[in-house]
Amino acid sequence: MPVSSGLQKYFDSQQKKKSKGDMKKKFQDLAWNVDPEFLASFEAFHDRILDIVEDNPESEEMVGEELWGLDMKVKNSKRTHDMKKAAAVIEVSEKM
Repeated sequence: MPVSSGLQKYFDSQQKKKSKGDMKKKFQDLAWNVDPEFLASFEAFHDRILDIVEDNPESEEMVGEELWGLDMKVKNSKRTHDMKKAAAVIEVSEKM
């Protein structure tokens, strides 16, 4: 049965959330949103988690869900930071 493109996108996104996927890709996607100063400690975190998943393959789904949650928190934090930065720029430009 055909569905609208919006509904199809929703189902696709839900499936992506639930799919195990590739842990390295998930970390790579998450790393793009990490502050460069934090990246050094993130690398150690990344290696440790991949070691855990490699040693315990049954934990991959749980780790994937946790990474998805962490990704959402990082993105929200970045948006908040960007909004504060934009507000400061607007405030300064209005004073000029």
